[in-house]
Amino acid sequence: MNTKTKRFSRPLILALILAVGVTCATGWLLYTLAAKAYTIASLNWARGQGIYNTPQEGVIARANQYYCELEKVEIEHAATNSFDGSDPHIWYVIFTVHAQNRIPCDSENPGPLLHRGTSESGGSFYLHTKDGWVWMPEGRFPELIGHWMKKLDLAGPGDPTHIPRGPASLNFRFLFLPGL
Repeated sequence: MNTKTKRFSRPLILALILAVGVTCATGWLLYTLAAKAYTIASLNWARGQGIYNTPQEGVIARANQYYCELEKVEIEHAATNSFDGSDPHIWYVIFTVHAQNRIPCDSENPGPLLHRGTSESGGSFYLHTKDGWVWMPEGRFPELIGHWMKKLDLAGPGDPTHIPRGPASLNFRFLFLPGL
């Protein structure tokens, strides 16, 4: 009786191991295909929002698009999102916009006021594609997209240069003043 149990259990165990292996391989394949499709779709969407020469240019262009009577844009930080610069095609930019209000710019029906009266701060991700830099909202998981951009050879070379980070007294600010 003991030999029958061993004979019966050996094929069952092998079948279970094979089933688990096939399930894992199928799951990995589906994950990879979904991640590739999501990356390509998100980059196509972002290209439709605008392609910029630099992340800073993207911030300024978007500020001009979404704010009324723009006075200036301060770029407080613009650098790779990785601490060691290993992903130069993924940047995070922190900025302050000085303007009258948000869109619409109609005098009879003006847009909402800014958070701090005449200024508002924010931060945005920018990804470097082979076409240029694109804005990518945080909710679209820009780091995941950046990872797959590298694997799919969709990433541009990026720019590993960092704007200096340091004490507030040494903090570099890039100012954009309209009309200059």
